[in-house]
Amino acid sequence: MKLRLDRLDFTWVQLFLFVVLAAAILYFVYQRALDLLPPTTMSFAAGREGSAYFDLATQYQERLAQDGIEVEIIQTAGSVENAERLGGIGADADVAFLQGGVPAVQERPVEALAAVFLEPLWIVHKGQLSDPADPTSWSGLRIAGGGFGSGTRFVIDELANVTGARTPANTLLPIGGHEATDALLSRRADAAIYVAPVTASYLTPLFGDPDVTVASIRDGAAIARRLPFIRQVDIPRSGFDYAQERPPKDIALIAMIGRLVAREDLHPALVDRLIAAARDIHSKRDLVTNENEFPSTAGISMPLNAQADDLLKKPPSPLYGFLPYWVVAQINSFALLLVPLLVIIVPLMRILPGLYEWQMRARVYRRYPELREIERDAAEAVTPAEINDLEARLEDIERDVARLRLPMKYKEYAYTMRMHIDLVRRQLADLKQANAPGGREVRSTANTG
Repeated sequence: MKLRLDRLDFTWVQLFLFVVLAAAILYFVYQRALDLLPPTTMSFAAGREGSAYFDLATQYQERLAQDGIEVEIIQTAGSVENAERLGGIGADADVAFLQGGVPAVQERPVEALAAVFLEPLWIVHKGQLSDPADPTSWSGLRIAGGGFGSGTRFVIDELANVTGARTPANTLLPIGGHEATDALLSRRADAAIYVAPVTASYLTPLFGDPDVTVASIRDGAAIARRLPFIRQVDIPRSGFDYAQERPPKDIALIAMIGRLVAREDLHPALVDRLIAAARDIHSKRDLVTNENEFPSTAGISMPLNAQADDLLKKPPSPLYGFLPYWVVAQINSFALLLVPLLVIIVPLMRILPGLYEWQMRARVYRRYPELREIERDAAEAVTPAEINDLEARLEDIERDVARLRLPMKYKEYAYTMRMHIDLVRRQLADLKQANAPGGREVRSTANTG
């Protein structure tokens, strides 16, 4: 059975569009079918064992294990190496922690999933420094300043450029974390600088030692103005130990925003689970962070994964209650594509009725110019042969209109056209009668517009 478009009403055109859209969706699902199930393993570039990054990555490892995802933690020197392991040549990590300000390596495309915690710059010393708040005045000190490839060493170098602190005037020991804390407490280092969350395990013994001082940094606002990845935070008096009134006064700090970063093509289900884990791990209150301040999209300063952005803007889907998480992740991923698709389809659905009506009218009225030409020629026809020729042309137009199959809504266009054909036919009949022997002159009053 041959289906003719001219027999269809607009509701059938809408159905046709729906079928096309459904076919596109099915094709999309087919293309993604082999990729529907998420990978069961994931590699996570963190820090060395015992570092804050490593401890946090371990929490992710435990959280994702609940969903059957095995997380391999890659030990690194810190943020600078993390960036290389995630986006550099020969990158072998799927996800990494990246300290605020540390640039992402883009040999392989990477995106931020979320800002997940604050990392204050901690200046800690045992005993007295000449001016602990002003690094530009330090000289001859042994400073534990983080290992090469660490975010701490990156910030120290950036601060030296901004503040004019004379790094050669001091000895930077390439140690960080627990090793730096041990060196400070044993007086093998005069001071230690850390960039770490307040929850870092190697900071706890320092906060509880009455001989250790956590120093404020001078004019943190000026530094924050010059380094856009830095913000100001403070530790309130008695924040470490209320009973012992430690610290004895407020401590002004500067902090970086730690980011959870992933390769651009990370599976949607893994993105989904990482955001869920980030909510569980990073939403708690601490000395420098408000409850539910993280994870967020604030202060990321790099491309943001679209799915992660969408997940962070809304509460967890109720679909998690009765569907596997990887199915919900695919639904959310497809929804991101559906929105721009609807932006195209909805205006198109509004335009189509007018286009369809124009097409129906055009099919009927396409021979109107010829009908008007016959009417003009009829005014000048004087011989029977000329009139017969015009009648033949008119009959051809009428047969063409009669063959049209139009939806009921648009048949009125054909009726109007045939009325105009009849008017011209009567004009020709009058002309033929007038030119017959004994006839009289007839002036036409027909007008087809």
